[in-house]
Amino acid sequence: MANTNSFALLKDLTANFSATNTAVASSSSATTRALLKVRPDILTGVFDGHPFKIRAVVRGAASGAGNLVVNLYWDSGTDTDLTTFTSDILFMASGNLALATSSGVMYMEAIVLWDSAAGRLAAHWQDAGGFANLVTTPAIIKTSGAVATVNPIHASTVNTTEELSFFAATSISANGTSCKLLELALDQI
Repeated sequence: MANTNSFALLKDLTANFSATNTAVASSSSATTRALLKVRPDILTGVFDGHPFKIRAVVRGAASGAGNLVVNLYWDSGTDTDLTTFTSDILFMASGNLALATSSGVMYMEAIVLWDSAAGRLAAHWQDAGGFANLVTTPAIIKTSGAVATVNPIHASTVNTTEELSFFAATSISANGTSCKLLELALDQI
């Protein structure tokens, strides 16, 4: 849920539940990504050189054995469709959340730091940066074993607030019946 420190928020968007890693669309019929961007009324000085948090909450369901995977990316602005991520930077990946004929909720967060003078964006997330599978036995998501990201990540040539853009992508390996991005938010800390 958004709080008073949230300065950008995407909420309650239908997400992909096929086996293909697919960006969350801006609407159910759209072919463009739902991008989490800094609001234009936020002054650069509010978070230039100050850490902020990006967090995601996703719910998936399956009719049988299946694994939900959530990936968070920095949007380079080059790739715009839902399945091409060549120029985007993956900075947080969940690993597999077993759904097994149930639904599961996944939560992840990262600390991000942006320096407009250097044109650099860096993000770091903790080993226990999220939790999942609240329906059965809660599981802590760890970076070991299933993470395809570099920790911490960095991107160069991020010079303006307009270039601070993020998106989520999801997949369910088998038997997926639904998936929803409950929340993707940027918070001042």
